[in-house]
Amino acid sequence: MAASIAAVLALAVFVVGADKLLADLGRMTPAMLVLCLAAMLWQVGCRFLRWLVYIRCLGLPVSPRRELLYYLAGFGVALTPARLGETLRLWFLRQRFRVPYRRLVGLYAADRLSDATAYLVLFAIGSTAGQQLFPVAWISILAPILLALAVVTPRPGIAVLNAAYAVLGRWRTLFAWLRRAIRNMAVLFRPRVYLTGVAIGTVGWCAAPLILTASLAELGIGFDPLLAAACYAAGALAGGASMMPGGAGVSETVLVVLLVAFDVPLDAAVSATIMTRLTFMWVPIGIGVVSLPVALRRVRGLYAPAEATGRSVVR
Repeated sequence: MAASIAAVLALAVFVVGADKLLADLGRMTPAMLVLCLAAMLWQVGCRFLRWLVYIRCLGLPVSPRRELLYYLAGFGVALTPARLGETLRLWFLRQRFRVPYRRLVGLYAADRLSDATAYLVLFAIGSTAGQQLFPVAWISILAPILLALAVVTPRPGIAVLNAAYAVLGRWRTLFAWLRRAIRNMAVLFRPRVYLTGVAIGTVGWCAAPLILTASLAELGIGFDPLLAAACYAAGALAGGASMMPGGAGVSETVLVVLLVAFDVPLDAAVSATIMTRLTFMWVPIGIGVVSLPVALRRVRGLYAPAEATGRSVVR
């Protein structure tokens, strides 16, 4: 984590100069820092609430107080390509509830796709407000929605797996596992469940353009919050598509380029981007790094017999 932060800061210093960067960051008032903290807690809280909704839909009777530690610990391994390290949360659930991964794999898919859809919603709304890429923005939302609808009905996916098995004639156990996983995943992509998750995620991610706008305001630059939403969402989507750990470097670059394209001075764009990414990427990862050893100690050798007795809606 420290190396990634250092690389981003080194690039920022190279672009705008150390003196200017420090001067801009030094203009962030204590009130601004408090706002950053509040926004980060709001965003993480909404994502955690969405996680709880998905877990409950799988029939696992989790305790919000206990689950929070394991959820935060997942941020500690977020610096992996496509944030695959966050699948550690699935391992925590398996250790505590003794359930197979075929029941849990849909959690990661629903969580990631919900975030992507939330970004697209923010991008579409912001683009509409700024009259930029209006048709493309709204049409892009169809991609994750169509994917979710495809998963809701498991029969086509299972039919494809059956056809593949008929052709290959091997790996029977693997194909059986995938069929069960698709059936379980369909529970999380029912419209009522998935759209609830998207709504919660979108509300949570609204905190990011708020901080981006507030950071620019601290530097004496007025910027449309809706346009800030489009810029931030575009950077987040680019970072995710790049498969870089946490989108580091890519998200920041895209966000700075977009801000400059909308007449924000380069030094202010870099400083505001750093403040925003620190708030919503690096601080949660730092919390995760601290939480991870505690979560591992608690879950090690834990079989949670009382929790494992909860009835499940899927198998």
